[in-house]
Amino acid sequence: MLRITIGRRKAPLVWLSVAAMLFLCPAAAHADAGIPMLPVAYSVILWFLVPVIAIEAVYIRFRLHTAWRNTLAATSGANIVTMLLGFPLAWIISLAVEFLAFGALYVTGILKHMGSTPHAWEDVLGVVFSAAWLGPGGERWPILLAFVVLLIPSLLISGYVESYLLGSREWLDCEGRSTRVVWQANLLSYAFLAIAGCLLLWREIGKPIW
Repeated sequence: MLRITIGRRKAPLVWLSVAAMLFLCPAAAHADAGIPMLPVAYSVILWFLVPVIAIEAVYIRFRLHTAWRNTLAATSGANIVTMLLGFPLAWIISLAVEFLAFGALYVTGILKHMGSTPHAWEDVLGVVFSAAWLGPGGERWPILLAFVVLLIPSLLISGYVESYLLGSREWLDCEGRSTRVVWQANLLSYAFLAIAGCLLLWREIGKPIW
């Protein structure tokens, strides 16, 4: 039996990494309960947190000519806040929209007719509206599409929060308004997240854990 001894300070980081690795290996994620996308997508965001901070810091630094130290500290703090609050909140909102959408389809009877004559656009719309909690299935593309869809509300929340936090002169110590630049930096970092996250998920989905 393999035993691993770690110090108390390193334990949270190690367990976080282990949890992320397990979430990125959903070999048995095809149960009837479906796939909750919060742990899957959240682990990807955690893996790419450092390059996301770097992208935003570099862009903001060269656009606003702020000091490197202040820029790195400000973008790191803002991204930690949005990482802890932004994406989980975006997932909760998406899950509420999913329940409301499918509830309305069920009440109106539209859900009964869907799937009788299969169409590709129905499958795509189904994944878009159920991005927070996917139904059971064995294909990769719904997980990738759901990951990208969930990034949209997360981008809106993080862009608003970061523009509010970084708009303060105490955070960036810059002249004038920085809202537009912060939004542009978020667009760049989330474009990177979408591409890199999909590549990582495509490689890891379906791999055996052992």
